[in-house]
Amino acid sequence: MTKRIFLIAVGLLSFFLALIFSLWYFAEVPLTSPLSSLTAFNFINQITSKNNNKIVYGFIPYWNLDEVRIQPELTHLAYFGLTIGADGQIVTKENSGPEPGYKHLQSDKFLEISSLMEQQNKKVEIVLTQFNNDTIVSLLNQEKSIQNLLTSLDSILLAYPVSGINLDIEYTGLVTDQLRQKFVQLVVAISQHLTQKYDQVTFSVDMYASAATKPQIWDVAKIEPYVDHIIVMAYDFHQRSSPQAGPVAPLFGGREYWDSDVNQHLADFVKLVPKEKILLGVPFYGYEWQTTSRDPQAHTFPQTGSTASIKRVKEIIAVTQELKVEQSWNDQALSPYLSYLEDDKIFVIYYENSRSLSYKLDYVNQLNLRGISIWALGYEDSSRELWDVISNKL
Repeated sequence: MTKRIFLIAVGLLSFFLALIFSLWYFAEVPLTSPLSSLTAFNFINQITSKNNNKIVYGFIPYWNLDEVRIQPELTHLAYFGLTIGADGQIVTKENSGPEPGYKHLQSDKFLEISSLMEQQNKKVEIVLTQFNNDTIVSLLNQEKSIQNLLTSLDSILLAYPVSGINLDIEYTGLVTDQLRQKFVQLVVAISQHLTQKYDQVTFSVDMYASAATKPQIWDVAKIEPYVDHIIVMAYDFHQRSSPQAGPVAPLFGGREYWDSDVNQHLADFVKLVPKEKILLGVPFYGYEWQTTSRDPQAHTFPQTGSTASIKRVKEIIAVTQELKVEQSWNDQALSPYLSYLEDDKIFVIYYENSRSLSYKLDYVNQLNLRGISIWALGYEDSSRELWDVISNKL
């Protein structure tokens, strides 16, 4: 009798243990991003979920105006752009003709696009640019130039229904502490001018992804209090001129496979800037090179690099058999790439697709950033592939 009770007890215990194991084994795994399990990502203190209030900020370069389709996910449209001269005035003429950025701002196409944004209660911004080192130095060192720029801002804000100003001044190479301070003074002057004269006109500044890591023209900590958003240009880690093929915007792998990566620099950015002010720049483009092999980090031939739009990538994939296309995935960068043969030459393209963009948006959500900025609208062609991911993730 005792033995029988013992066997029954053992049987019941075994049954319940098996049931518990089955429930544990077959239970649905929480739908969390694989990024959260990566040790390189461990500076995040809290994992967050989808936020429906994210900003989706899209740059529209004047040369892509005819290619753009305003998508419902877009919250901010930034026209790129107007060039700032050394005297602080907007450049209107170039080589005896109209300056292209200034010319297209007055086009019917831009008026049509900006009107569509207004009808949808969305934001339209103007990007002020300058990329020439000498011009930047002259601009920042002349008080009269700063006053001219503020006057130019007034003209823009009176002439166009603009809800924000974006400043894209990119100085390359070594920079002095004096020039960094001069740039801070420019940002302060613009910020105070906009605050005093205009209601609800926002102000943002574009910075290289490495700006919080290396001393560049942007003194991030001093600029942050005077801007609504900082746009981190987290792309161009490899460029047209790169001696080796590689990802345009690698999330990880920088310390081992290339100079740096997005995560490495964002870890530094969030120490200096509130997360709710950061927009992560994501590319809607890639780069293509003639290379010495199909290797993912193959050496490139000089002066063969070019921008590869999503349209270009799809055209290549459409003739896979003819060009012997091989599609691949870089696990370190979390980025797709492909290689193909044409006229006995090897080419490699790194680009963005729905999978790589999805990981970047997971990153934005888990880091709880304010949103994304896209360079650039028009490179995605008519496809909804990337926009559907944005719709689902943000």
